[in-house]
Order: sequence, then C-alpha cells, then structure tokens
Amino acid sequence: MGVYDKANAVGKYAAKLIFSVQHEYAAESGSSPSSRARLARMRRDLDGMSPSWMLIGDELFTDWPQDLVAPSDNSSEFDRQVNAVRSALGLYAVHQQSKRQGVAQRYQSDPSQRMTFGRACKAIAPDPEQSKGVLRRLRVAENAPDFNGIIRSVRALITLMRSADVQIDYGSLAYDLYLVQFSDHRGEVFQRWGRDYYWKPASTQEKQ
Repeated sequence: MGVYDKANAVGKYAAKLIFSVQHEYAAESGSSPSSRARLARMRRDLDGMSPSWMLIGDELFTDWPQDLVAPSDNSSEFDRQVNAVRSALGLYAVHQQSKRQGVAQRYQSDPSQRMTFGRACKAIAPDPEQSKGVLRRLRVAENAPDFNGIIRSVRALITLMRSADVQIDYGSLAYDLYLVQFSDHRGEVFQRWGRDYYWKPASTQEKQ
C-alpha cells in the first residue's frame, strides 16, 4: 500500500468520524448532550500535546480501518496516521464550536468543488488587502519546525474560517496532515495549499 493510498484511507476515515459527529450535532432537532460532549472532548485533546487516550481511544480506535496499519507498539507509521486523524477531529471541533450549521463540507465528486484547505483560506478574506493575516499564518505554518507547530497555525486559520462561515473538506485536510509528516512530502502539501490559495479559475480571470 503506497503512501498516497494510506493518505486517502486516513482522509476517508477522518471524514467518516467527523460526519458522524456533525450529523448528531447539527441535527434539525438540535444538538444532543452527547454530541456536545464529544466536541468538547475533541477540543481538549487538541489543546494538549499529551492526549488522554482513555478519553479519546473509543472515538479513534473502535472502528479503525483494516486498510491502515494495525495498532501496534513503536510504529512510526501508525503514529503518523493517528496524528492526522486526531488533529483533523480536534480542528473540526474547534471549527464547529457554537455553529448551528455543519462546517464540514460534504463529499464532492467534482474535485474542483472541494473546499480544500488552501481554497478555504482564500475564502476567509478574498480581498488581498484583508488577507495579510491569513497569509502570515500560512507562512508560519510552512516554517513551523514540527507537526505540532503546523497544527497550531492551522488551528488559528480554522478559527478564522469559523468566524467567516467557511466550510472545509476535512477528508482532504486529514490527507494533507498525514503527508506533511514526511520530509519528502511536506513541500508538496504546502505547494498544494499555495496553489489552491492563489489560483484563479479562467472564468474569474476573464472578469478581471
């Protein structure tokens, strides 16, 4: 199983868990106490560098996919997969906080319609004069010395997305958070974020 196959499996699993929470939290009948508790637990986990596995283990591991690495001791590959899924869940919980509507974009079969992380960052402040804070945080993320540093910067951008009512494809983000942990794939993740942030469709360019 290649690295991109694993990244796809990580993204698919993270999206499955997130949609499960979102379906319960953003139901027409109103959020349930259990869904609010799940979100709070995910946010607390993201806040701490040393998570409480006894609190989040059920969320993460009960339905762990067979096409990913089986939980085992001292496996760096398993750690990368867990880091990506756990972080995506925590970031979603931050994004969903106090929002009535779901913030995780539903799966889009057309790739051009997917709200990737770079596109979502652009949607925060489309006007270049208002986007300096977004770009600054993206540059901080790119220059972060480790995975936790990247997550801190991504979290700051997710908070801006919450304020601007911007949805995001969390499966795509989890895919990126898995790959960014590899030194030889980190650059391609930031290239993709930069491409999606700056690229303008032909129809948009013609209007300018």
